[in-house]
Amino acid sequence: MKKLTILLIIFLLLFSYPVSADFELTGKVEQGDSTYISNEEELSGEVLDYYSYDNLWFKVKKKLDYPSYYYLKTEYYQKYYNEKIGYDNETIDLIGNYTQEFNEVYRNKFKVSLKDKEYFNNPDNSYTSYTLSYQFRHQINDLNRYTLDFQTKEYMYKNESIKDYYINTYKINWEKDINEKFEIEFGYQIKEEKHKFKSGGSNKVRQKYSIDFKYDL
Repeated sequence: MKKLTILLIIFLLLFSYPVSADFELTGKVEQGDSTYISNEEELSGEVLDYYSYDNLWFKVKKKLDYPSYYYLKTEYYQKYYNEKIGYDNETIDLIGNYTQEFNEVYRNKFKVSLKDKEYFNNPDNSYTSYTLSYQFRHQINDLNRYTLDFQTKEYMYKNESIKDYYINTYKINWEKDINEKFEIEFGYQIKEEKHKFKSGGSNKVRQKYSIDFKYDL
């Protein structure tokens, strides 16, 4: 059923837009596998487990008044284990992005993501989630710019709603070009994880500071 759904979405993305130089279509189809081989002396070289996966995505991007744009993306992923079948799953992602830039000084970026993840043999871990993101960037001058990010993400479990939780993230970054060779960036982030039900798990608050630099020798 989900494969039919993802194919329908891809079909709509491919054929619901008029042919135009302002549209850009990109995508990827991928298949692969991974083998777990023991490194323990008594089991050296023995295959412990094996999984295969399929991944495909398509994205339609619409160019607006330069450099503004928006895009719609759909992705399908499935993974099958030989032994740990409880990890077998498939995921559908639907993503929308709208970026608006004003005279290369101010930029707004909005992003919406919907995900449906199903574990075939472990349905209690299956969930749907949505993510809402907003980013504001201000190019103050040639040497200084800052970025503000806000994001909320909610997980809703299909069989055990008591595990439902959401994460709010707040971040600020300031970039400064000291000179033509030296660039420094300061960052601060707060991430709050809260469970909807008191018995669902522990709430968490994380914060971090960062300093990045780049120096051309």
